[in-house]
Amino acid sequence: MMSLDMTFYAQWYREDVSPKLSKEQKEKLLQKLSDLSLEQAIHIPGLQFNKEQFPELAPFMHTEKLSGRQLYAVICELFEELHPEQSKTIGKPYMSFPGD
Repeated sequence: MMSLDMTFYAQWYREDVSPKLSKEQKEKLLQKLSDLSLEQAIHIPGLQFNKEQFPELAPFMHTEKLSGRQLYAVICELFEELHPEQSKTIGKPYMSFPGD
């Protein structure tokens, strides 16, 4: 399933968020998102989360809410960044822009 919105969310994470987080922050965020994804299907359209629930992302947000799909793109990007070999096998559920 390819989704243009998730492509833009992934680009937002790579350009605006990732360079400003430490490896430790990224690992904690990945764990937090992983735990959340076990409780609910965050990739479903229409699901939203408050900015306060994700203080590590809040400084980079342009809106008051994060969509579940935005968090799903972040978890995919985090996984690729922290586990590059495993992510090659799994792939992403959205396309990347040329040069990404």
